[in-house]
Amino acid sequence: MNSRRQKREEEIERLTREARLGQEPDVAFQEEVRRTTSAILEKEALKIKKTERVEKPKRSISPATGGWWVLVIGAAVALSMPSVGAVLILCGIAAIVWASYLKSSKK
Repeated sequence: MNSRRQKREEEIERLTREARLGQEPDVAFQEEVRRTTSAILEKEALKIKKTERVEKPKRSISPATGGWWVLVIGAAVALSMPSVGAVLILCGIAAIVWASYLKSSKK
């Protein structure tokens, strides 16, 4: 019995060694594939980065629109608190003038 058991253990050890030897080339191949893939992806990312232009995000509200809102709110506030309303109206007018100056300087 002891010899049968010993033969089985030797057979199991031999099979596990062969399995390990069979996996080593696969692991090396997989590592090479990973390196190559990462190199290709980096090159493609650099190409895309060079060719793409980053667009500026559009402002959802222009300075002139903001100025008009401050002007209207200032007029409404001026009914109950004249000094605060006057300041808001002046700020609104300043924003509108500033926005129109920006448009004329871009042309």
